[in-house]
Amino acid sequence: MKNKLIRFGMCAALAATLGACGAKEEVVEWSREGYFQDEAGNFMSVTYMDDVDEPGWYVGCTLGEDMMEDGWGGVIPQEGNSLHGTLQTSGSKGDIVVTVTEEGEDGMVLAVEGGETYHLKEVDIPDATIFTNINVDGFGMIGYEEGETVPELDPEWPFQSAVINLAEPKTYTFAAAPQTGYLFVKWTKNGEDYSTEPVITVELNESADYIAVFEEDPDWQNPVMNYIGNYQCDRAGATVECFGKDEAFITVHWGSSASEATRWLLVGKLDPETAVIKYDNGTKSNLTYDNEGEVTEQEDIYTDGTGTITFNADNTFTWHDDKSETGEDMVFEFIGLAEE
Repeated sequence: MKNKLIRFGMCAALAATLGACGAKEEVVEWSREGYFQDEAGNFMSVTYMDDVDEPGWYVGCTLGEDMMEDGWGGVIPQEGNSLHGTLQTSGSKGDIVVTVTEEGEDGMVLAVEGGETYHLKEVDIPDATIFTNINVDGFGMIGYEEGETVPELDPEWPFQSAVINLAEPKTYTFAAAPQTGYLFVKWTKNGEDYSTEPVITVELNESADYIAVFEEDPDWQNPVMNYIGNYQCDRAGATVECFGKDEAFITVHWGSSASEATRWLLVGKLDPETAVIKYDNGTKSNLTYDNEGEVTEQEDIYTDGTGTITFNADNTFTWHDDKSETGEDMVFEFIGLAEE
């Protein structure tokens, strides 16, 4: 009897210890959703999506000083009593890893891995009843601003589509501009011709699709056409080709032996006024060839080379590569057009 009491006492003590120290938090199925915002304007939405390949909780957010331009979103899984995963960027910044947890009766905490933590309160947003889609047909860019302000279009970050959802009618101004080698033709609304002006101010009072239409400019010629061909400088050869509507593709090949060579691939836009091409993503590689002239090995030295190609009036060009002594102001002479 005494041994039974001792064993019972040990079991009771062990159970008490596990209850105090080893108890796990009860995992509750995630249910909090809606729109959340802090006083600085940082915003997050949490909604369940069941019309995707892997249904789950979609988290979208706009954070920081450039919240009108930088946003993130994605479906992330529940881990314990939080949502945790990677949100993809829709702006100029990279993807972020976040953890979302509940706070209080209606709040949320959004913690960015390696970044800030945001405490957000639930906010009411009127349901949108007017859905406006803006797209391009052809090669161009678009922008929009509320009111009669003309949008500024940035060729470095061209928008080809946008969505405006409104709870009540509002006035917006749309702008369209062609990419190099193309012409703006017209705006259409729901498939019908709407305006031939690239900037239009419209009253968005019904759901509609607006499309900016562009077509190829028949008179456009890539200015690099004036310089295409083969060039030579000692044992180095170069080929200048057109790339798209407004870029040049330059290959520099330097043979150190019959089976080994160094190659640079350079892409950039030509400034017709200065006849200078600037590049910032040049690649340098060491190549090894077999007896048939086929590449058997390739060693990439760098892929972020910067420099210039300057075309001169005497049918030569001067090459300056910032990362290579080889390409330090080498002068290449034109020797003929590239073979077809």
